[in-house]
Amino acid sequence: MATSTKDRLLDVAERLFAERGFPATSLRDITSEARVNVASVNYHFGSKESLLGAVLERRLRPINERRLTLLDAIETAAGDHHPDLEEVLRAFLAPPFHKQQEWGERGQHFLHLMGRVHSEVNDEFRASFLQQFETVRNRFASALQRALPHLGPTDIAWRMLFLVGSMAFTMMWGDSLVSIDQRAARNPEDILESLIQYAAAGMASAVTTGVGVSTSQKGAGL
Repeated sequence: MATSTKDRLLDVAERLFAERGFPATSLRDITSEARVNVASVNYHFGSKESLLGAVLERRLRPINERRLTLLDAIETAAGDHHPDLEEVLRAFLAPPFHKQQEWGERGQHFLHLMGRVHSEVNDEFRASFLQQFETVRNRFASALQRALPHLGPTDIAWRMLFLVGSMAFTMMWGDSLVSIDQRAARNPEDILESLIQYAAAGMASAVTTGVGVSTSQKGAGL
Protein backbone atom coordinates (compact mmCIF):
# COMPACT_ATOMS: atom_id res chain seq x y z
CA MET A 1 0.00 0.00 0.00
CA ALA A 2 1.38 3.40 -0.98
CA THR A 3 2.26 5.73 1.91
CA SER A 4 0.41 9.04 1.84
CA THR A 5 2.29 12.31 1.54
CA LYS A 6 1.19 13.28 5.05
CA ASP A 7 2.43 10.01 6.55
CA ARG A 8 5.78 10.28 4.72
CA LEU A 9 6.26 13.76 6.11
CA LEU A 10 5.45 12.57 9.62
CA ASP A 11 7.78 9.56 9.38
CA VAL A 12 10.72 11.55 8.00
CA ALA A 13 10.19 14.49 10.36
CA GLU A 14 10.10 12.19 13.38
CA ARG A 15 13.39 10.55 12.41
CA LEU A 16 15.22 13.75 11.48
CA PHE A 17 13.99 15.71 14.49
CA ALA A 18 15.19 12.83 16.69
CA GLU A 19 18.59 12.48 14.96
CA ARG A 20 19.46 16.14 14.38
CA GLY A 21 17.24 18.06 16.74
CA PHE A 22 14.37 20.42 16.01
CA PRO A 23 16.34 23.66 15.39
CA ALA A 24 18.93 21.94 13.15
CA THR A 25 16.36 20.26 10.89
CA SER A 26 14.95 22.43 8.11
CA LEU A 27 11.70 21.90 6.27
CA ARG A 28 13.74 21.44 3.11
CA ASP A 29 15.68 18.59 4.80
CA ILE A 30 12.36 16.90 5.56
CA THR A 31 10.71 17.45 2.20
CA SER A 32 13.83 16.35 0.34
CA GLU A 33 13.92 12.97 2.11
CA ALA A 34 10.14 12.58 1.88
CA ARG A 35 10.36 13.40 -1.85
CA VAL A 36 7.67 16.08 -1.71
CA ASN A 37 7.72 19.85 -2.15
CA VAL A 38 7.83 22.39 0.69
CA ALA A 39 4.29 23.49 -0.12
CA SER A 40 3.12 20.06 1.11
CA VAL A 41 4.16 20.95 4.67
CA ASN A 42 2.19 24.19 4.53
CA TYR A 43 -0.81 22.38 3.09
CA HIS A 44 -0.92 19.55 5.65
CA PHE A 45 0.50 21.24 8.75
CA GLY A 46 1.00 24.97 8.27
CA SER A 47 4.40 25.34 9.93
CA LYS A 48 7.43 23.47 11.23
CA GLU A 49 6.14 23.79 14.80
CA SER A 50 2.76 22.38 13.80
CA LEU A 51 4.51 19.51 12.03
CA LEU A 52 6.37 18.70 15.25
CA GLY A 53 3.11 18.86 17.17
CA ALA A 54 1.52 16.42 14.72
CA VAL A 55 4.48 14.03 15.02
CA LEU A 56 4.12 13.96 18.81
CA GLU A 57 0.33 13.78 18.77
CA ARG A 58 0.35 10.81 16.38
CA ARG A 59 2.33 8.71 18.87
CA LEU A 60 0.80 9.99 22.09
CA ARG A 61 -2.91 10.01 21.19
CA PRO A 62 -3.31 6.19 21.19
CA ILE A 63 -1.31 5.96 24.41
CA ASN A 64 -3.56 8.44 26.19
CA GLU A 65 -6.73 6.88 24.79
CA ARG A 66 -5.63 3.52 26.17
CA ARG A 67 -4.76 5.08 29.54
CA LEU A 68 -8.23 6.54 29.87
CA THR A 69 -9.91 3.30 28.82
CA LEU A 70 -8.01 1.38 31.49
CA LEU A 71 -8.73 4.03 34.11
CA ASP A 72 -12.44 3.97 33.28
CA ALA A 73 -12.50 0.23 33.98
CA ILE A 74 -10.60 0.62 37.27
CA GLU A 75 -12.89 3.37 38.54
CA THR A 76 -16.03 1.47 37.52
CA ALA A 77 -14.82 -1.63 39.37
CA ALA A 78 -13.89 0.43 42.46
CA GLY A 79 -17.30 2.09 42.68
CA ASP A 80 -17.47 4.09 45.92
CA HIS A 81 -14.25 2.54 47.24
CA HIS A 82 -10.69 3.77 46.80
CA PRO A 83 -9.14 2.50 43.54
CA ASP A 84 -6.11 0.28 43.91
CA LEU A 85 -2.94 2.40 43.67
CA GLU A 86 -0.89 -0.11 41.68
CA GLU A 87 -3.72 -0.60 39.21
CA VAL A 88 -3.99 3.16 38.63
CA LEU A 89 -0.24 3.38 38.12
CA ARG A 90 -0.32 0.40 35.76
CA ALA A 91 -3.02 2.11 33.69
CA PHE A 92 -0.74 5.12 33.35
CA LEU A 93 2.58 3.34 32.79
CA ALA A 94 1.72 0.23 30.77
CA PRO A 95 0.40 1.84 27.54
CA PRO A 96 3.63 3.68 26.64
CA PHE A 97 5.73 0.60 27.49
CA HIS A 98 3.58 -1.63 25.30
CA LYS A 99 3.50 0.88 22.44
CA GLN A 100 7.28 1.20 22.57
CA GLN A 101 7.60 -2.55 21.96
CA GLU A 102 5.00 -2.39 19.19
CA TRP A 103 6.77 0.48 17.40
CA GLY A 104 10.22 -1.13 17.49
CA GLU A 105 12.95 1.10 16.00
CA ARG A 106 10.48 3.90 15.35
CA GLY A 107 9.72 3.89 19.04
CA GLN A 108 13.37 4.66 19.76
CA HIS A 109 13.23 7.59 17.34
CA PHE A 110 10.22 8.90 19.19
CA LEU A 111 11.83 8.55 22.61
CA HIS A 112 14.93 10.43 21.44
CA LEU A 113 12.67 13.12 20.03
CA MET A 114 10.79 13.45 23.32
CA GLY A 115 14.10 13.93 25.09
CA ARG A 116 14.99 16.75 22.71
CA VAL A 117 11.62 18.46 22.98
CA HIS A 118 12.25 19.36 26.60
CA SER A 119 15.34 21.37 25.74
CA GLU A 120 14.90 22.50 22.13
CA VAL A 121 11.45 24.05 21.81
CA ASN A 122 10.22 27.29 23.33
CA ASP A 123 7.91 27.66 26.32
CA GLU A 124 4.99 28.68 24.12
CA PHE A 125 5.14 25.42 22.16
CA ARG A 126 5.50 23.34 25.33
CA ALA A 127 2.53 25.08 26.95
CA SER A 128 0.40 24.55 23.86
CA PHE A 129 1.41 20.90 23.59
CA LEU A 130 0.83 20.16 27.27
CA GLN A 131 -2.74 21.41 26.97
CA GLN A 132 -3.45 18.24 24.98
CA PHE A 133 -2.79 16.24 28.16
CA GLU A 134 -5.07 18.16 30.50
CA THR A 135 -7.76 15.48 30.46
CA VAL A 136 -5.30 12.65 31.17
CA ARG A 137 -3.50 14.63 33.87
CA ASN A 138 -6.72 15.66 35.61
CA ARG A 139 -8.26 12.19 35.45
CA PHE A 140 -5.20 10.48 36.89
CA ALA A 141 -4.66 13.17 39.51
CA SER A 142 -8.23 12.62 40.69
CA ALA A 143 -7.80 8.83 40.75
CA LEU A 144 -4.52 9.07 42.63
CA GLN A 145 -6.10 11.48 45.11
CA ARG A 146 -8.82 8.90 45.81
CA ALA A 147 -6.25 6.12 46.14
CA LEU A 148 -4.06 8.26 48.44
CA PRO A 149 -6.40 10.34 50.62
CA HIS A 150 -3.56 11.26 53.01
CA LEU A 151 -1.97 13.40 50.27
CA GLY A 152 -2.97 16.91 49.29
CA PRO A 153 -3.39 18.10 45.68
CA THR A 154 0.06 19.71 45.66
CA ASP A 155 1.69 16.49 46.84
CA ILE A 156 -0.15 14.57 44.11
CA ALA A 157 0.99 17.06 41.47
CA TRP A 158 4.66 16.83 42.46
CA ARG A 159 4.61 13.06 42.75
CA MET A 160 3.01 12.78 39.32
CA LEU A 161 5.93 14.82 38.00
CA PHE A 162 8.35 12.39 39.68
CA LEU A 163 6.34 9.50 38.18
CA VAL A 164 6.58 10.86 34.63
CA GLY A 165 10.31 11.48 35.06
CA SER A 166 10.94 7.92 36.24
CA MET A 167 8.92 6.51 33.37
CA ALA A 168 10.66 8.61 30.71
CA PHE A 169 14.15 7.93 32.06
CA THR A 170 13.51 4.19 32.21
CA MET A 171 12.20 4.08 28.64
CA MET A 172 14.94 6.28 27.20
CA TRP A 173 17.96 4.86 29.05
CA GLY A 174 17.02 1.25 29.83
CA ASP A 175 18.84 -0.11 26.78
CA SER A 176 21.94 1.89 27.66
CA LEU A 177 22.03 0.31 31.11
CA VAL A 178 21.92 -3.16 29.57
CA SER A 179 24.63 -2.27 27.04
CA ILE A 180 27.12 -1.53 29.82
CA ASP A 181 26.03 -4.35 32.13
CA GLN A 182 24.40 -7.44 30.61
CA ARG A 183 23.40 -8.58 34.08
CA ALA A 184 20.82 -5.76 34.03
CA ALA A 185 18.92 -7.38 31.13
CA ARG A 186 15.32 -8.13 32.09
CA ASN A 187 12.04 -8.98 30.44
CA PRO A 188 10.18 -5.75 29.51
CA GLU A 189 7.16 -6.80 31.57
CA ASP A 190 9.39 -7.36 34.60
CA ILE A 191 10.84 -3.88 34.17
CA LEU A 192 7.34 -2.42 33.97
CA GLU A 193 6.24 -4.23 37.12
CA SER A 194 9.35 -3.09 38.97
CA LEU A 195 8.65 0.49 37.96
CA ILE A 196 5.05 0.19 39.13
CA GLN A 197 6.15 -1.13 42.53
CA TYR A 198 8.82 1.57 42.82
CA ALA A 199 6.33 4.28 41.89
CA ALA A 200 3.69 2.94 44.27
CA ALA A 201 6.09 3.06 47.20
CA GLY A 202 7.08 6.62 46.40
CA MET A 203 3.55 7.83 45.72
CA ALA A 204 2.23 6.35 48.97
CA SER A 205 5.04 7.52 51.24
CA ALA A 206 4.25 9.84 54.13
CA VAL A 207 4.37 13.58 53.57
CA THR A 208 7.44 15.30 54.96
CA THR A 209 6.61 18.68 56.46
CA GLY A 210 8.52 21.40 58.19
CA VAL A 211 11.74 21.01 56.18
CA GLY A 212 13.30 24.44 55.85
CA VAL A 213 15.08 25.74 52.75
CA SER A 214 18.06 27.99 53.27
CA THR A 215 18.52 31.15 51.22
CA SER A 216 21.51 29.59 49.45
CA GLN A 217 19.46 26.54 48.46
CA LYS A 218 16.56 28.49 46.94
CA GLY A 219 18.52 29.32 43.82
CA ALA A 220 19.56 25.75 43.14
CA GLY A 221 18.22 24.15 39.98
CA LEU A 222 17.01 20.64 39.48
